[in-house]
Amino acid sequence: MKSSAIIFTALSFIAINAFAGLSAQRLSHETYHQAKTRSHGAVLFSEQNATELTGSGPESLARPLSQLKLADIPAVESYELLVSQFKFIRDSYFLKDGMSQRRLTWLYPDDGCYARAELAAENLILKNAVTPKKVFAFGELHASTNNAPNGWVEWWYHVAVTYRVGNTAYVLDPALNPHEPMTLNSWNKAIGGDSTGIKFAICSKDAFDPDSTCVKPPKIDEDMAEQEQRAFLPEEWNRLLDLGRNPEKELGNQPPWL
Repeated sequence: MKSSAIIFTALSFIAINAFAGLSAQRLSHETYHQAKTRSHGAVLFSEQNATELTGSGPESLARPLSQLKLADIPAVESYELLVSQFKFIRDSYFLKDGMSQRRLTWLYPDDGCYARAELAAENLILKNAVTPKKVFAFGELHASTNNAPNGWVEWWYHVAVTYRVGNTAYVLDPALNPHEPMTLNSWNKAIGGDSTGIKFAICSKDAFDPDSTCVKPPKIDEDMAEQEQRAFLPEEWNRLLDLGRNPEKELGNQPPWL
């Protein structure tokens, strides 16, 4: 009986972690490669080798900002429509947390960007918006924020939804700027592009994390993506407590951007 329990526990652990998204967090003093290696080591059955060998993953296809083909980014009709879509993903309660409803974890920027971007993209499509793409950034990323104790967070990669208005590319990322869409150039600066080399990849809206195929990945199970996002709900709540703020208000109808 005891050995059976151990086997069951191990299998349960595998089942929970087999599809886990890659943590984007880069710890203090970690290099890009150290954070990447640690993140892959925390996920069972990573597809890293497959996408790196075939050169089909976002990281393999990433290039400097100046070399991106902005025409690959879907266009929306106007900036006003873009702002409307931005507010929709920022303000909507897509998740349930017990008896409460929750927005995506924009107030916990440390990690979970892959789940936020996935659920943002899918809900935009459900709203009959133009199918977006995702923009991945790779490097020793550093972003200032009021939602972290040190005033900043660091990642080895980051991902968000992207659209284009005319010839200008925009990123919808309320975790970095909760007030308005950011131009791709502004997003680059916000994640440290002026001080470190960052590479970018424009990928399908179904590309979930750096281990995904960039161009034609299999569609992610949305229940899994929602489960990934739910894992960060307690982190977001506790972060606001740590900052001496009121999570009931800020995660309710008084978010800091209003």
